[in-house]
Amino acid sequence: MSEEKIIISDEYFYYTRKLAIINFEKFEIKLKEIKRITKILMKAPTSFSTNIQALAILWYFREQKRILIKDINGKEYKIWNIPANKLSPSTYFGTPKDDADLYIKELREYLKLEEENIENSQKTESLDVETKKLIYSHPDLSEKKESFLILFFFQIFLIFIFLELFSEGITVFYEDGIEILFFIVMSIACIVISYFIIKAMKNAIIYFFPHEEYEIIEDRLYYRKKLKLLGKSFIMEKFDVSLKDIDSISSLAPKISYMGVKILDDFKPCKRIHIRLKNKEGYEVCNWGKISYNYVDFSGDIDKVLEIEFKEVFTKIKSFIENGEKKYNFEKQLEEIKSNYNLEKSERYNFILNKIIEEEKLYFYKDEEKFIVNAEEKAIKNLEIFKTMNFEEMDFYVFYVNYLSKKENQDKKVLVGFNGIDGKEVTISGLKDDINEIRDSKSTFI
Repeated sequence: MSEEKIIISDEYFYYTRKLAIINFEKFEIKLKEIKRITKILMKAPTSFSTNIQALAILWYFREQKRILIKDINGKEYKIWNIPANKLSPSTYFGTPKDDADLYIKELREYLKLEEENIENSQKTESLDVETKKLIYSHPDLSEKKESFLILFFFQIFLIFIFLELFSEGITVFYEDGIEILFFIVMSIACIVISYFIIKAMKNAIIYFFPHEEYEIIEDRLYYRKKLKLLGKSFIMEKFDVSLKDIDSISSLAPKISYMGVKILDDFKPCKRIHIRLKNKEGYEVCNWGKISYNYVDFSGDIDKVLEIEFKEVFTKIKSFIENGEKKYNFEKQLEEIKSNYNLEKSERYNFILNKIIEEEKLYFYKDEEKFIVNAEEKAIKNLEIFKTMNFEEMDFYVFYVNYLSKKENQDKKVLVGFNGIDGKEVTISGLKDDINEIRDSKSTFI
């Protein structure tokens, strides 16, 4: 019943949610600090609320926020409250394009934000890619914290009940009352319930509250699971492995919890990603929660409904690790290319000519003063020294016919193997003779 209002000025994004004159929530963000806008998948109700018709209307009036705004500092803002309509599974988990997507699209277009593409966001094409660390926190962390606080206060309540029962039980015991059996049974019940609550709270602290860091330094993947507590970080788990030793990264099947109490099912941990090494060993990462059987009863389709959020997380982590290896290999190749372009002029000259003959193409630059001939596509496209030069990719045989074979070009000067500082200067006729000599030595003729 509350009203949400968004005002976007030249510099700020203003949000308010109010009922009449009462402000329930408000915030403002600088437009230049907004990093991304994404959709929040809704959660299905428990069987307790859906199976008892008298309580279904209570779930209907429970609102859930559908849009997440994240700033450059990592702070999150949730907006767009809508009622959790229990009659439509697609409302909870999102159709490929629902109303939330349309609203997000409008905001992105207005704020000129690029649409997030999970599968392609971390592809490594050049040295411009700087992503070397990925931090994963459980997507429902705020909800987990709420559940933890509920369990915590309920456990305190149980302790007071237990102490009261224990005190009354001692009094009855000394009075030889038969009621002692009742107090014993109730005390045991409190202890059993406390066991499950404390276990759930322990799981929350160990498995759900920590964040996971995936960091790539040179050719190694470093994994650390960290828990921030009282301003300090504690490493709960860690390992490192060479990227070239990784054989595969696969998702593990979801596990189902049959306890049936959602607030306890929320803290049933399982790991969902397996990193398999070539020596058949492996590591399991990505802490996730077991699926409550209530959700299975509600949707009837785990693969299409419950796995949407996990698949996004899995794709990000897998792409990060795989692209980390690609980026490392790419950088090593560029280092080798740089070293080739820093060879002594004569060595560099022979290297370029051999590359041209091997690849049957070259990169040609000309202006009023000079011709430049270089080789290797990766060098031309990725080395900083060549990014301001408009090299033309040319087939070797086209170059041979149009430049090397024409009489008017024979005395023109050309720089071969130019590295931004120098190159070997020869005439076109000299370049032609040297190329023919190398081709003859390899028994290759036009």
